[in-house]
Amino acid sequence: MNHIAPLVFWGIWLFVPALIDGVTAVASLAGALLIRLRARRRPPLCFYPLVSIVVPVYNSGRTLAACLRSFAAQDYPRRRMEVLLINNGSSDDSFAVYARLQQELGLTIQWHSIANKGKAWALNAGIHLAHGQYIFNIDSDTVLAPDAVRRVVEAFEAEPDLGAVTGAIRVLPPPPGATWKQRVLAGCEFMEYLTAFHIGREHQTLMGNLYTLSGAFSVFRRDVLLQTFLYSQATVTEDTDLTFELYERFRDRRIGSVSAAVAYVHPVESLGALYAQRVRWQRGQLEVSARHSALLRRGVLRLRGFAPARTLIIDHTLAFPRLVWTFLLPALTAFGYEPRLIVGAGIAIYAFYLAIDGLWLAGGWVHVDRAARGHLRAVLPPLVLLPLYRMLIFWFRLSGFLHAVAEPGAWRVQDPVTQVRVGLASLRYQARATLRRAAAHLRHGG
Repeated sequence: MNHIAPLVFWGIWLFVPALIDGVTAVASLAGALLIRLRARRRPPLCFYPLVSIVVPVYNSGRTLAACLRSFAAQDYPRRRMEVLLINNGSSDDSFAVYARLQQELGLTIQWHSIANKGKAWALNAGIHLAHGQYIFNIDSDTVLAPDAVRRVVEAFEAEPDLGAVTGAIRVLPPPPGATWKQRVLAGCEFMEYLTAFHIGREHQTLMGNLYTLSGAFSVFRRDVLLQTFLYSQATVTEDTDLTFELYERFRDRRIGSVSAAVAYVHPVESLGALYAQRVRWQRGQLEVSARHSALLRRGVLRLRGFAPARTLIIDHTLAFPRLVWTFLLPALTAFGYEPRLIVGAGIAIYAFYLAIDGLWLAGGWVHVDRAARGHLRAVLPPLVLLPLYRMLIFWFRLSGFLHAVAEPGAWRVQDPVTQVRVGLASLRYQARATLRRAAAHLRHGG
């Protein structure tokens, strides 16, 4: 009996993640396989409709050339593409990059400047200027794979009820000279995106509950997009907000993912940048949920269909054991538990999540091309740190909840380490100023 009690105790804490994460992983892998089989039956294009590519530009001089060159390298006819660069307050050489490449690339590229600053304003201006049947919204630091445009158009042409899609986002290797910390972080981020887009979002597409059309690479039927209020400035995640609006307005149009269409983005440069990104995403999730409260009342027990409350419930359910593992496990020594038992339990939990990540990556391996497999082989050593990375992401997201309650929305968020440094620097400055005033007072005979 004495041996059974510890097994029951620790088994309870493993049951919730096994039920949620384990079942989710298996179901997602099955869903991704079905979506792949469906995609293989799409016929090749026999007609090339006009597509419009809208690119918001704000101090994009370092990345804009690679972005535009990727458009010119598409296997889609250049005469059937128009590129709209919407400048919203750039002060660098972005216009010079455009001017240099406009003639060189042989593309129809237009430059438009608007008075209002903000990505949402730029996207909306470009959408109103676009003439294409399909409107691509692409970030200026994103590079498209050569077949990305064609893959998306094939999906739209084969499935008339498809209203909007997101492509797959892959993380590029870090630049030469990156530190080992940056390489490890980029490897974990690559594996996270690989499984999220090539498995997770494909399963969401099958179940009709895709949560977000990625702001870096999303595509819309023109007639569907123009029936919405377009992108909103009322939230820091305008892409999620527009996704929710599409679900509210259309019952006969599907929203999905085309993982065969790939776009590449640069890895985050530091943990501070990762923190700022995930806090903004989490804050945006809450803001968007508040703006679209009617969607939260949809039944959470339905297996198919969009029910954002189900996602929020799962997030909160998983929050409890993670909080317990972080704070309660070390404290159990005060209740008479042996340290070796606690360490063994922690290792068992970590091994479980490592196995789940291995399962996700094995599924992703099956669905990606040779280049992605080569990149995956190169970054496999950080796999042992992936559960720790995901735990870190959880805490960043939890911080996003707190930001949503306590602070105004912003694109740039300081990480806690930077905030402490800034606070200490401010205290030092104030102390020195106080000492200078005291010394001056004494010199003048105070």
